Amino acid sequence: MTGRMKRGHTEQGKLLEEGGGGTGQSAGGHNPRRVFRDQFSDHNFSDDQCIRDLWFINEVVTEICQWLQPQLQPQNRAWTALPVAVKVTVALNFYGSGFIQAAAGDISNISWFAVHYSKRESTEAVYTMRKRFISFPFARDKQEEQAQGFARIAGLPMVQGAIDCMHITIRAPHRNSAIFLNRKGFHSLNVQVVCDHRQRIMQVNVRYLGSSHVSFILRQPSVPPTFQPAQQVKGWLLGDKGYLLMKWLMTLVRNAHMCAQQTYNECHAAARNNLEHTISVLKHCFCCMDRSGGAL
Repeated sequence: MTGRMKRGHTEQGKLLEEGGGGTGQSAGGHNPRRVFRDQFSDHNFSDDQCIRDLWFINEVVTEICQWLQPQLQPQNRAWTALPVAVKVTVALNFYGSGFIQAAAGDISNISWFAVHYSKRESTEAVYTMRKRFISFPFARDKQEEQAQGFARIAGLPMVQGAIDCMHITIRAPHRNSAIFLNRKGFHSLNVQVVCDHRQRIMQVNVRYLGSSHVSFILRQPSVPPTFQPAQQVKGWLLGDKGYLLMKWLMTLVRNAHMCAQQTYNECHAAARNNLEHTISVLKHCFCCMDRSGGAL
């Protein structure tokens, strides 16, 4: 985490200048570029403050703004149009803190309505880019690389990934709230995640309610087609005891008494530690997903 915040502010200023909308002044004499550029740069964040409030270093925030600029660029030159960097920093602060109040007061100094709008628009923009970052590799060399990676970690051959579910806390819906209630006693979505040996997420399924069991979610048409013969994926996934054994899904041996079974379970657990750590990091970095940051 190097580099100075002043340089990051200069980079942000360039982005805001591009996304500020227009070069002239409004009828009221407002300069559309300076209004929002100053709202960010005048805070004089240190590197530590930037990481604390946005959960990323300046260079990463600038790169995210560049990725999302085509979707978030203001469509008009009104001085009230929010620049790309304002929308992104508001969204990042909410993702990290889980609180709208922080994004409205500490970061952007804009209205609650503008915060909600920025959060929603930025989230939709991120969603449009999901396939750029979340995909299961079908190339043979990539599959071999993943298998070798898991083999180095735990000694298990032909492993293509680890699978599990995590509960994303939500507010109790006004209708049918009981079906969102999970076994831990809070309302949630049960999100299925598959990751590789480098903790890179390859597949996500967010369609199912907190009351849905992991084995039920697995049977839905998201992961199984990936391992059909037509896709030529050579290997299997690793799942915990909540899953049933399948041709392409290896689970723990129940009531393991033999030495070989116990050794297999230990290797299985070591390989799945990557996924458990991935989920832990996600919830730690993005408190909006965790109960500690409130419910979505």
